[in-house]
Amino acid sequence: MKKLLFLSTIFAVMTLTVSAQVKVRLEPAAIFGKKAQSALKNQGTQQALKAVSPDDECGAFVTTKKDDKGESNTEAKEFLIVSNDGVTGFAFTFYTLQYKEKTLYIARGMALEPGVCVDNTSKVTFTFDDGTQATLTNLEKDNCKGIVSLYMHDLLKNMDVYESLKTKKVRSMRLDGVEKTVVKSFTEGNQQQIQGIFKCL
Repeated sequence: MKKLLFLSTIFAVMTLTVSAQVKVRLEPAAIFGKKAQSALKNQGTQQALKAVSPDDECGAFVTTKKDDKGESNTEAKEFLIVSNDGVTGFAFTFYTLQYKEKTLYIARGMALEPGVCVDNTSKVTFTFDDGTQATLTNLEKDNCKGIVSLYMHDLLKNMDVYESLKTKKVRSMRLDGVEKTVVKSFTEGNQQQIQGIFKCL
């Protein structure tokens, strides 16, 4: 029992350390929320399948940029919009940062409908076509805009989630908020987009 408590404490400290480092570099929630809503307006609802050349798969889904320190980071070209009606569902983006000389994978998104409050107990669960699931805990500050930040890194011992997102098709995504849960199924276009992004991040 003592060993389990010790390991839980170590994991919590590592999570807070990574979280604190990255949150300094995240844009404010209000700006992110506007970008997500703008993406919904400009891109429409759920994406259709793209005709993608195998030689240019990464060029279709991600772009690489250098930050002010000269480090190269990769990010999704477009938001992943999972919505049938443009009112409910999700808008997510994905990108990388370097942390402890390894790649940190970030998924940042929001529930589109109003009134979804989240805190540090909120989770996002991906269900795959083979019936398996992968869950990530929200590391965004408490808010009632439905904005969540999910991190994948060796320090967090959750790179298996990254591998699943890269190799499996996502059937649906669920966000468990404080009092409200949002669940949406993925179209084939959504599946192609998220898998293409994670293959190339």
